[in-house]
Amino acid sequence: MNIRFLETALWLAKLKSIKATAEKLCLTQAAVSSRIANLEQDLGACLFTRGGDGFEPTSAGITFLEHAERIVSAHQALRASMLDSSKLSGSLRIGMTSTLIPTILPGLVDTLRRGYPGISISLKTELTEKLLKELEIGRVDLVLGADNEAVHERFEVVPLCSFAMIFVASPKLGVDLVDALPEDLAQYPIIGYPPGTRSQARLDRYFESCGTRPQIIHVSQAVPTNLQLATSGIGLAAVPEAIVQREIAAGELVPVKLKHPFVSVNYQAVFLRDQGQGLARAVAALARDVAANYCESVDKRIAWQ
Repeated sequence: MNIRFLETALWLAKLKSIKATAEKLCLTQAAVSSRIANLEQDLGACLFTRGGDGFEPTSAGITFLEHAERIVSAHQALRASMLDSSKLSGSLRIGMTSTLIPTILPGLVDTLRRGYPGISISLKTELTEKLLKELEIGRVDLVLGADNEAVHERFEVVPLCSFAMIFVASPKLGVDLVDALPEDLAQYPIIGYPPGTRSQARLDRYFESCGTRPQIIHVSQAVPTNLQLATSGIGLAAVPEAIVQREIAAGELVPVKLKHPFVSVNYQAVFLRDQGQGLARAVAALARDVAANYCESVDKRIAWQ
């Protein structure tokens, strides 16, 4: 049972409205409804009924809310003692992959601004492989990036979330958008990543599994550059669906519906174990909370935790 779900039920009991609860918690109405439904399924009881004045707790719901309030209060007290804002201060150097800038970073910055004003951060964006090397030699304190084989015993890892990956193309490229096979995509240039990176390895495996070798345009920068190239009609790009919603809605890019889906990518926070009791660990925990909230604010097929 999830603490955030309990908090949602408490707010619904107070506000009596799915819409108001969603606005209060910065969620979609569907996410609020899903949380309540999950609670009811776990408990095997109906917690709320809808009446003329909005949502009201059932008799089982009243009992549940009494216990939920005690659990949430205890959790908040525990978290406050572990992440005491008065004790968390200083500067933290964060290395971040570009995918997380429009998705996770806004919520993390807002959380720090509101609850932990004593923490200042400096950001460096780069491919995850390079950021992990920077972490190991002490040039950054925390890496928020994609899962990577370079993670080893000196690193501690906090899972954040997973993003679905899709191929996108400019409409002017004229790609067949329905049930496309790898050999269909290979007729066009594929905008890739630097050789030797895990991002490029995923692309190579996808096409090699079907015995085809497309023309690859290797790009030294991260996802935003690939999107610019794709929007210009130069080729197809494999990117997290979460970061191309605006371009798809505007008609600048169109998703290719694949017969064989491309792999999803997991993201994580990584810091050195000998720094595990300090600021890096605390911000990694906050980043996980922010990632959870982000995942619940979007379609579950796009991002999940």
